[in-house]
Amino acid sequence: MNNLKLKNIKSALSQMLMITWKEVRSIFKDSGVLLILIIAGIGYPLLYSVVYLGESVDEIPVGIIDECGTNQSRSFARKLDATREVQLVDCINMDDAIKMMKGRRIHGFVVIPKDFTENLEKGKQTTVSLYVNMATFFIYKNIGLACNYVMLDENKNISIQRFSAQGLTEHDALAAAEPVQNKMTILFNEGNGFASFFVPGVLVLIIHQLLFLAIGMMTGTRREENENHKLSQVDNPSQKKVYRYIIGQGAAYFLIYSILGTYILMFVPRIFGLPHYASAWDIYRFLLPFLLAVIFFSQTWAIFIRNRETGMVMFLFFSIILLFLSGLTWPVSSFPAVWKYFSYIFPATFGVQGFVKLNCCGADLAIISKEIIALWIQVVVYFTTACISYRYINK
Repeated sequence: MNNLKLKNIKSALSQMLMITWKEVRSIFKDSGVLLILIIAGIGYPLLYSVVYLGESVDEIPVGIIDECGTNQSRSFARKLDATREVQLVDCINMDDAIKMMKGRRIHGFVVIPKDFTENLEKGKQTTVSLYVNMATFFIYKNIGLACNYVMLDENKNISIQRFSAQGLTEHDALAAAEPVQNKMTILFNEGNGFASFFVPGVLVLIIHQLLFLAIGMMTGTRREENENHKLSQVDNPSQKKVYRYIIGQGAAYFLIYSILGTYILMFVPRIFGLPHYASAWDIYRFLLPFLLAVIFFSQTWAIFIRNRETGMVMFLFFSIILLFLSGLTWPVSSFPAVWKYFSYIFPATFGVQGFVKLNCCGADLAIISKEIIALWIQVVVYFTTACISYRYINK
C-alpha cells in the first residue's frame, strides 16, 4: 500500500515536472508571450522609473505683475522667485500674462496690487491675486504651495514688525506673531517626490498584469488551436487529475517571475533611489503568496478566454480598474463599501498595499499580516476555481 502511494506521488511529481518543462519551452517559443513576460518584465519597470525620475515639478514659469513697484512688493516677488517650485517671468499687464498662458509660456501669474504697500503701512488687509492653469494637478499644487509659503512668511514678518513697534522685544514679538509654530516632518517620502509615492505600487501592478496577460495569451492560443476550444489533451492529464496541470503550468510562471519579481521589487527601487526599507528575506516571503495568487487568479479566467486576442482585451479592461482599486490614487478608507469589497477580488489590491507598507514605510511582516493572510486565502480560493475552470473547459 505504501509502495503504491509512493509510486503515485512520484508519478504525479514526474507529470507536473513534465508539464512545467513543456510550458517553459512553449513560453520561449512564443515570441509574443516572451515579449510580454520577459522583455516587458525587464523594460516596463525601468521605463516607469525613468519617466518619473525627476520626482517633483520644479522651476515652474509663473508670471508676475507688480503694479505697486515698491521695495516691499519687490521683496515679496524675490521671495516667491527663490522658492524651489516657481521661476518668475515679468509680465507687463493682465492681457500680456493671459496671452503668455495661452501660449504655454507660463502656467499662472501673480498680481501685486497698487495699494499693496500703502495698505500694509496703514495696518489694513491687502490682497495678492494668483491665477493658475488647473489643467495639470501637480503644476497647480506646486504654484499654490509656493505662494502660500511666501504669504505665511510675509504675514509673520509684518506681525513681528508691528509688535516690535509697540515696544515688544524681538523674542516676545516672534512669540506673539507665531504663538503656535508649524513644524512639519515628512515620513517615508522625505523629498515629497511623485516617483517615491507612485512607482513602488505600479511595480506590483506590472507583475500582476504581465502574468495575467501572458497566461491569458498562452491559454487563448491553446484553445484557438483546438477546434472544440478545449485545452490540449496532451497537456491536460485527465479530468480527475487537472490539479497536476494547474500546478505544473503555474510552476513555470512562478519560476520565471520568482527571478523577475525579485529584480522588479528589490533592484529597481535601489537603482533609481526609490524607498527600499524591506530586507530581501521579507520581500521573498511577501512575493511567494502574491505570485501564487496572481498565477491561479489568471488561470481561473481561462474559462472566458477562447482566443489569443481575448487575453489582451481583458488585460486592457482590468489595468485602469486595478490602478484605481489599489489605493494608489485614492485612499481605500474613502472607497464606497461596494468598491472596497470588490477590490478584494484582485491579488493586486493586497499586493500593492502590502508592498508599499513593507518597502516604503519600513513595516515588518507582522504589520502587513492582514495583506499576507488575504493573499494566502486567495491562493487557496483561486487554485480551487482554476481547477474548476480547467475541468469545465475540457468536459
